[in-house]
Amino acid sequence: MQNTGAQYNWSDPDAYEAFMGRWSAHLANRFPTLANVTPGSRVLDVGCGTGVLTKAFAETGAHVIGIDASEGYLEGARRGRSHPNISYELGDMRRMRFGDGEFDASVSTLALDVIPEVEQVVAEMKRVTRPGGVVASGIHQFFGGMPAFDLVIHTAAVLDAGFDSLRSRRAGRQHFWPGGQSLLWRKIGLTDVTENPVVVDCEYPSFADYWATFTSGQGIISGALMTLSTEVRGSIERHVRSGYLAGLPDGPRSFPMMFRVVRGVVPA
Repeated sequence: MQNTGAQYNWSDPDAYEAFMGRWSAHLANRFPTLANVTPGSRVLDVGCGTGVLTKAFAETGAHVIGIDASEGYLEGARRGRSHPNISYELGDMRRMRFGDGEFDASVSTLALDVIPEVEQVVAEMKRVTRPGGVVASGIHQFFGGMPAFDLVIHTAAVLDAGFDSLRSRRAGRQHFWPGGQSLLWRKIGLTDVTENPVVVDCEYPSFADYWATFTSGQGIISGALMTLSTEVRGSIERHVRSGYLAGLPDGPRSFPMMFRVVRGVVPA
């Protein structure tokens, strides 16, 4: 959300897809089953971005509204992921326009981690979901669950004090540790809470493609890297390249990406 200090480019859907698309579709394809939302349900996708999860639910027969704070992302969703069962709209996830109990399920993937007011948003998701309905989310496991990112972060933390501080702040986001979302779901008053790890493969065809992920202007790591001097950034790149290659020829690499998927029920 533009006014909450989130770290992404909030206007360019193509840049977002290049950054997130390596794993977002893999997670979205599995998420409706993990969330156990009945086909034909009324579903709200909170922080829908370019519509990856929205369309995955629509293809199960759900009637979905995707809400996001970026009109640019929504334009990309309407262009690339339209569906008769989908409506996309601009909105503030912290104060949504919908009435109490309007949906059978409120869902979100890869969004709550960039919203500082995460508890407020989850409370809103609960409010707009009917008693007996589902509130579900899928987020990266920030501590230990993103080895493709950790290679860069740990290397840079040795060479730059600012990155060392960034590493601590990022790892310390305990809402996104194992069990963190479950604690929040219970605190908000949801019942029958479950949380499960989900692993997908994150693929890179070459080191150049991998490194471009971190110099594209998308995400916290890229933003921090691009503030460094050319000399320091070049040193980080050389060490990261060595870690990526591991003494082998350049080429494809696959990194596991860990997500935590939590599901809860709105009490009657």
